[in-house]
Amino acid sequence: MNAEKQLIRVGHSPDPDDAFMFHALANDAIDTGRYQFVHELQDIETLNRRAFAGELELTAVSIHGFAFIDDLYALCACGASMGDNYGPMVVARENMQISDLRGRRIAVPGTLTSAFL
Repeated sequence: MNAEKQLIRVGHSPDPDDAFMFHALANDAIDTGRYQFVHELQDIETLNRRAFAGELELTAVSIHGFAFIDDLYALCACGASMGDNYGPMVVARENMQISDLRGRRIAVPGTLTSAFL
């Protein structure tokens, strides 16, 4: 008997850390039983906004974005990719101290990203 598989759309970024975390699922390296995983690769701001709408069954979001959707999604115990010397950083033409940024215009990848915090 061939049971129909339950579709789970997995949203994550194409960044190397997400590619590593989802490699086994994306390459059918593990038995997923009755579940079929489809990967949707997008930038984190788009994933945050899609999570706000509850569009995906499983998705990466920024920790900033998660604060607004904890009623729709559960936070997994693994998979975070932020820490010392990793995560949001300032890229500038010249060397600066953090204090030099006061009053400057700063580009961010999205208003729901951890970089915006």
